[in-house]
Amino acid sequence: MSVVLAGVAGGVLAGGVALLGLAWAGALELPVGVPPRRSPRAAWVARLTAVQYRRVAGAVAAGAVVWLATGWPVAGLGAGLGVAFLPMMLSQHRAEQVIERLDALAVWTRRLADLLASGAGGLDYALVASARTAPPALHAEITALATRAQVRGWEPALRVFAAQLSDPAADRLVASLILRARAGGRGLVDVLDGLAASLREEIAGRRHAEADRAKPRSNMRALVVITVVVAGGLALFARSYLAPLDTPVGQLVLATVLGIFAAGFLWMHRLTRPRQRGLFLAVPAETPSTSAGAVS
Repeated sequence: MSVVLAGVAGGVLAGGVALLGLAWAGALELPVGVPPRRSPRAAWVARLTAVQYRRVAGAVAAGAVVWLATGWPVAGLGAGLGVAFLPMMLSQHRAEQVIERLDALAVWTRRLADLLASGAGGLDYALVASARTAPPALHAEITALATRAQVRGWEPALRVFAAQLSDPAADRLVASLILRARAGGRGLVDVLDGLAASLREEIAGRRHAEADRAKPRSNMRALVVITVVVAGGLALFARSYLAPLDTPVGQLVLATVLGIFAAGFLWMHRLTRPRQRGLFLAVPAETPSTSAGAVS
């Protein structure tokens, strides 16, 4: 019973350390429905979604199982951190989602230009009409933009829209629309056509960059699999070889080795992570608490 309790306590400790590490590093992905530009405390609360709870629960379970199987608390802690961090570090889904949403922004920009060029109405008409046929990846944000504008006006609504997308490309588009809403005048169709073409070029560049990042990610996956298989095989079939790790000094050595591996994985992850570029539009103080995630 004492061994079981020790294992459970170790798993809880591993999960707690994993959760604290994720929060400190800002590595938890922003869930769908949370604007990224907000106070640190609000962002921290928003990040604790059901998905993150399941991730932490998996880290706790993995830490407990490994500690019980090996009797090494450091191995349990390492297993918990690995379950918490590695799926996020090895996933390409986030980058693909970013590109998909950027492509939707380009489609919507072109649609706005077409509606304005048709002469059926002004900017107000084009923004409302475009919400009815908005691309699926941005349908929620564009619909909310049209609805919010009826209550708060176009400029505040557009600024919230930019805060929801949180991408320099969206800031450029929103800045053009705000200037038109303020000053009026001609030439917005040409500006939107140019922005749409620029977005297409940026999408092509990001896809090329993600193709280049795919190889380091594949190398990371292979390295993780090899490391887990070798370590598991030694723990199961060559326990006498690992007997020195049963001592406090052995645990310290194991912690050093795991720290070196963790530093290497973190470095490789940073090589495959897109750089966050600067945003230039001011965020409205009353940014709402619902959106569909960030473009970048």
